[in-house]
Amino acid sequence: ALKDSSGQFRLIRDRHGIVLGAMEGMSYTEHETILKPGSRLFLYTDGIPEATNETDEMFGSERMIEALNIEPIATPQEILQNVRDSVNDFVKSAEQFDDMTMMCIEYKGVQEK
Repeated sequence: ALKDSSGQFRLIRDRHGIVLGAMEGMSYTEHETILKPGSRLFLYTDGIPEATNETDEMFGSERMIEALNIEPIATPQEILQNVRDSVNDFVKSAEQFDDMTMMCIEYKGVQEK
């Protein structure tokens, strides 16, 4: 998901491939996007949207985007905590069946010398 000058996170639609390092000799597709100063990029494994609650309902991408947009000026660390808290509130006591890996980075721009 990407947060750009619009001020809101949105999903970047692409065809996902296999995880890096899963098998020797795999080929991967490159994707490119331009980040402007202040842009934030949220990367995650499928364990986030596929986290399920006690009735086997999935957390889903829409809830994830809502969690990403809870605080418009949140730091990357706060964004990760917001998503984790939202997943925990949704899942409650249901057993976790998959890993939940997230990373959020902020592009601050090129510093002039």
